[in-house]
Amino acid sequence: MKNYEQEINLHFELKGTPKSSQESYFRRIKVLITFIEYQNKSIDEITESDIQQYILYLKKEKKLSAGTISNYISGIKFLYIPLF
Repeated sequence: MKNYEQEINLHFELKGTPKSSQESYFRRIKVLITFIEYQNKSIDEITESDIQQYILYLKKEKKLSAGTISNYISGIKFLYIPLF
C-alpha cells in the first residue's frame, strides 16, 4: 500500500476523525486502493470512471448491499472532499 497509510492517517488527524471511525474508514479505503492498484493505477490517477467501476465491483463481484456500498462510498468521500 505504498505510503498511503501515512497520508490516510494525516487525513484522520486533520479532519479530527474519531478513533472509533478510523478503522472502519481505513478498511474501506484499503479495498479501494487494492482495486485501483489491480488496475495498474495509483490512487492519484483515479478518475470518475474508476470510481464507477469500483462501485460496480462492490455490487456485482462482492455482492454487497446498497447500505454497505454506501459505507464504502463514505470512505471515498473522506479521501476526496477537500479539508477547506
